[in-house]
Amino acid sequence: MGKTTALKMLVQRLISSGAPSTNVLYYSLDLESEPEAIVELVNRGRAIGGDGRRYILLDEVSSVPDWQRAVKYLRDNTPARNDFFVLTGSIASDIRRGAERLPGRRGPAADLDKILLPLSFSEFVAAVDRSLPDPGVRLRPERLVSSPEEASDVLERHLVFLPALDRHLEAYARVGGFPAAVRDYLLEDTREVTDATVRALWDIIAGDVSRIGRDPAVAMKLLERLSISLGTPISWTQLAEAIGVASPATAEEYARALAEAFELLVIYSWDTSRATRAPKRGKKLYAVDPIILRFPERITYSTRLPDLPLLVENIVALALFRSAERELVEAFPVPQALFHWRSAAGREIDFLVGRVPAKLPVEVKYQRSITGRDTLVIRQSFGSGILLSRTTLDLVGPVKIVPAALFLWLLEE
Repeated sequence: MGKTTALKMLVQRLISSGAPSTNVLYYSLDLESEPEAIVELVNRGRAIGGDGRRYILLDEVSSVPDWQRAVKYLRDNTPARNDFFVLTGSIASDIRRGAERLPGRRGPAADLDKILLPLSFSEFVAAVDRSLPDPGVRLRPERLVSSPEEASDVLERHLVFLPALDRHLEAYARVGGFPAAVRDYLLEDTREVTDATVRALWDIIAGDVSRIGRDPAVAMKLLERLSISLGTPISWTQLAEAIGVASPATAEEYARALAEAFELLVIYSWDTSRATRAPKRGKKLYAVDPIILRFPERITYSTRLPDLPLLVENIVALALFRSAERELVEAFPVPQALFHWRSAAGREIDFLVGRVPAKLPVEVKYQRSITGRDTLVIRQSFGSGILLSRTTLDLVGPVKIVPAALFLWLLEE
């Protein structure tokens, strides 16, 4: 969902920068099933090219079982050891296994694994509204609390753009950030994502689910449950009953499968008394992109789209995850720096952000009127934190209140 376009743009840049076109090899492996096919493909492609390094771009390499063996063989036993490889896949666990099975064959650079996620809100705004400036400055969530004067200056300078940003946030909550969906939003008179695009996006996800050995129909049931109970903690037992599988373990497997395919984020509860994740408590599930929440509404006609405040909470969850996690490939199945919190008395906070020992509370109250009651749980339980409103900006008290659209636009990711 965008990886293929990115690779083809890379082909254009390589040729424009002077690489001979015969030395640039792009191939989609969707229809291949044996690692030997990769070896034959690369060797035949190299035979066509001239002198110098080849640029070998293999799309959807994870669709080929044991693809790592082929790449290892090429790097160890053929002239391709000196070539530049770009490999794309759709499954987090497969990417990790690739790194583990190719030690010493990936070059000296650090941070080689990249995740191409749908456009974030700030990227969506840049794509759909050229009249808004690039803010040129980004804020870390913790700076709102530790340096309120500095944050206040940035936020107040950009507050004039809030009406436009809030309109864009409503659109983003409906459209999401997949390039095909954004294209529809820009080109269609209805400003809606077409049925064809919705179906195409679901077919890609269903294919990833099938590749992991899971049933796409059950995965759709999980998305139906997600749309109904977005933002509400759920146990694996409750999820098993909702999606019609035999055991809590199977429900967890489906949630992890969607997380491994970069479609679902599972947020665990944080145990403040033990300063650790609480895996037996209820989990909060969020879609990686808002359009995923529309699949049940648009494809199976089984549920309606969640209300806007819940969609904004979902968007905030993904934005905080992208901002806080250092290794996204590792963190997708089990986030290490983003949790939710619930006290023994039933008090709740949407998110705790950051690594031990610092955990910053973030609550989403996407409403126009904010009162002292809305900040009470953060003040009493953690002392300070952030509350994301719809229109209120107030950095005076211990709980910093910031409009959600402005926060998301300026967030450092």
